[in-house]
Amino acid sequence: MCVYTRKGGVVADELKAQGVRVETKIARLVGATFDVIHSHHPAACSPVFAEFPETPAVFVCHGDASWFDAAVRLPNIVTYAAVSESMAERVAADTGIPRQDIALLLNAVDTKRFLPGPAPQNPPRRALAFAKNSEHVAVLQTVCAQRGIAVDFIGAAVETQLDDPARVLPGYDLVFASALSAIEAMACLRPTIVCDGRGMAGMVDMARYEAWRPKNFGVAALNGPLSVQRVAQELDRYDPAEAARVGERLRAEAGLDAWIEQCVALYREAMDAPRAAPEESARMWAQHLERWTPRLADEWAFTEERQALINEVRRLRAGLDELPLGDRITFGDDRASARFIDTVGFERRDGTMWTSSSSATMRFRLGVLNADLDVEIEFATYLPAADVGLQITLLANGVEIERWTEAGYAGWTERVRTFRLPRDMCRSTATWLAFQFAQTAGAVPGTAPGLCMRSTTFRLG
Repeated sequence: MCVYTRKGGVVADELKAQGVRVETKIARLVGATFDVIHSHHPAACSPVFAEFPETPAVFVCHGDASWFDAAVRLPNIVTYAAVSESMAERVAADTGIPRQDIALLLNAVDTKRFLPGPAPQNPPRRALAFAKNSEHVAVLQTVCAQRGIAVDFIGAAVETQLDDPARVLPGYDLVFASALSAIEAMACLRPTIVCDGRGMAGMVDMARYEAWRPKNFGVAALNGPLSVQRVAQELDRYDPAEAARVGERLRAEAGLDAWIEQCVALYREAMDAPRAAPEESARMWAQHLERWTPRLADEWAFTEERQALINEVRRLRAGLDELPLGDRITFGDDRASARFIDTVGFERRDGTMWTSSSSATMRFRLGVLNADLDVEIEFATYLPAADVGLQITLLANGVEIERWTEAGYAGWTERVRTFRLPRDMCRSTATWLAFQFAQTAGAVPGTAPGLCMRSTTFRLG
């Protein structure tokens, strides 16, 4: 066994201390042989694929946004997996591989390391908040102060790191976290509120566990803004007994033993898979290099994303512009809508903004309103077959306000819908609209149903 990384660090040192071989130079692997490659970032793994062209690889996607998490088609990669449903959908979009051919390898937790602690106090007295970003810190500080809860923050945003979170997690009554950190907290039987600087899902209970586990308790589970009022509402759901039930279930089905068995099954599948013919391998490498090597072109992924990130930083520093009432805001190539509406879960492609995932959100800022708001959305829905039904649920700041089903046609169909947004849901800071999608009829299609946003218009009711 060997771990290849482009740069060493704390984790590499820990692996070496355990006797695991770690290399940062591909030349040091010349002459080695391996049965299978477990890969993640394609840009970092490409040298290994080139050095071991006959060794099959499993690619596992851990991110649904960054360019370096993009899935690629290379002759080594014969098996694809992802750690959440939204990331599996990204792999399908990146590669053209049918979703049903992409394995779901949900994150696991070391249940021998993350152990249950003493029963949390009721009401809670101590909380731990993970802060990989900072936008939620002030809100959590305010709510915890109101409830008499002492809260500690750890993470890059507050420049405080824990070398061994398993040692301290069991001592807290409550944890604010997302993704793997939330899973680790649940494994310690801690009541856990899923949130971070990007938004909020809420307190995990058995029903929500069922819905949020396939989303990795990450960004796809976040369905609205994090506010003092909403965090307080979720704190009212605090129930150590329910947290214990959630934690026991997670420990039973999300331990490392089952995860390792699934990994081994993927490795065996990759080792048994047919390999690409030499001419096809050469063609795949040529296409890969054409896309991922440096060149002076506006459409190059690195260049485009760098500029998008620069624009995003500027926008975040300035804040979203106040949404103009009565104006039709379009989602086209000009990206003018980004001044007023921040989106998560939608993908821009070929002059459109669309999604085939299970959820997507839009965030915008309104002025002070003394009336309800009528919101008109122009959109198109895609159904792969006439017997497929797509249920669309619309939530405003986490509260359901509209639900309808698209059915009875195949292909793209243009739609216009208007709904009422009550004034108490309209905030001058930020208002969230969340779309949730669920297939209600028909067989599982090779191509997922989708929604394409055309425009929005906001008017006083």
